[in-house]
Amino acid sequence: MDDNMNNLHEKMLKLQWLMQRHHFQKYVQRGPLADPTRGQGRILAMLKLKESISSKELSYLLGIRQQSLNELLNKLEKKGYVERIQSEEDRRVILVKLTELGRTESQESEYDLSSMYSCLSDEEKVTLGNYIDRMTGVLADQFDDDMNERFEKMMNVHSKLANEKMEHFMHMRDKLDLSGCLDRVIQNKGLRDQSRKR
Repeated sequence: MDDNMNNLHEKMLKLQWLMQRHHFQKYVQRGPLADPTRGQGRILAMLKLKESISSKELSYLLGIRQQSLNELLNKLEKKGYVERIQSEEDRRVILVKLTELGRTESQESEYDLSSMYSCLSDEEKVTLGNYIDRMTGVLADQFDDDMNERFEKMMNVHSKLANEKMEHFMHMRDKLDLSGCLDRVIQNKGLRDQSRKR
């Protein structure tokens, strides 16, 4: 790789790292519902866009298997955030809807990265989107359906384990009243990261 490619690659890695830190900070604050790109948060984000949707269509749009979707819906249903009802037009179809509590929670969990894009004009945002589409297209063409299926399985397992560990940590944090402790750790880590830049 030449210097330009190395420089670009480093910038992409730094952006990815900063976005992951942002995800983690939101996750610590709001739990698994805070991230509209993963798991339960993804379902809430989709249901905010469409009032009611069939579970089959939801599974297709999210790119996950019906079984994986049902596991996530069961968790959301237990928390009172979604409900499943039979369609009046076709009794074989199950519709998924946000409850009032789910609507409130999804608004409180609003995931805002708009500040990251505030430095770009509308035209630059469109251009950036086009560049990203081209790059993801090139990468996506390198993988076959079997690889995508294995990746999905791996991510589901990873997500499930991560959620269980995080839920256990959050429970212990509340039980031991460590909420301030974690915030200090994050702040100290941020300060150390900033001091390294100097």
